[in-house]
Amino acid sequence: MHRRIRLSASVVMAMGVALVATPAWVNAADEKKSTTESMKTAVSDSWITAKTKIALFADSRAPGAAVNIDTKKGMVYLRGKVATDAEKQAAEEIARGIEGVQAVRNELQVVPGAVKKVVEIKDDEITKQVKNRFKADPKLKSLDVRTDNGVVTLQGKLPSITDSARASQMAREVPGVRAVRNDTSYDSPKVSLASDRSGTLARSASMRKASTTVAARPSTVQVQPDVRAAQEKLKDKGYAPGPVDGIWGPRTAAAVSEYQRKEKMTVTNRLDTETLGKLEVTARKPQSP
Repeated sequence: MHRRIRLSASVVMAMGVALVATPAWVNAADEKKSTTESMKTAVSDSWITAKTKIALFADSRAPGAAVNIDTKKGMVYLRGKVATDAEKQAAEEIARGIEGVQAVRNELQVVPGAVKKVVEIKDDEITKQVKNRFKADPKLKSLDVRTDNGVVTLQGKLPSITDSARASQMAREVPGVRAVRNDTSYDSPKVSLASDRSGTLARSASMRKASTTVAARPSTVQVQPDVRAAQEKLKDKGYAPGPVDGIWGPRTAAAVSEYQRKEKMTVTNRLDTETLGKLEVTARKPQSP
């Protein structure tokens, strides 16, 4: 009888060890899997960038050395200066043909060869001045700055959206800057209204609240077929209009404005007749969601 009890205790102890050990093994496996997936994503973007560069250098239609390539989550960004519209379109076509590419943002600037050197010198000076301004600010000094034909692009991570806005303002104040493309990200998108002394953030918060209220009551929002069609066209062309839902919003407006600028149209920030025609979209009556 005593021997049987001792054997049972041994079995119980073994089972206890197994139960304690199992979660640690499972957690380690999950951790390894998560790390592998993260590495796979990073390598994927690097692979797309490398393949795009190889393809551009191999194609005589595009000046590979003049095109800067950056890939983020499958979105390929083309930046730099080319001599003709044909070279710009060829570069985009080549990039879209690379396996794994989700979309292409063609931000190449068309600058005739005769003035390209002068423009590059001017862009280098603008970049230098913007960086010098940022050096005096501990939160902005690590930002990446590039200039293409007077358009400054900012990239990097900042503590808050307020810092991001300040970076845009400081860059725009540099002589010669035509526009500022702010691609920065920030850790704290929600900023306390108490810290806003000028009232600007308070107004922005009110606009966001109003937008949220409308979104919470979809029955009061009309779905517009022409907006939906335009969103699809813009997304196909590499722009970011937000969800393809047929509802006009800030992201769609920003995409339309960017499209109008790049197509050298009058920037109206609206889907006017000219813009709809350029996108090959036929205007139709709105319908309830």
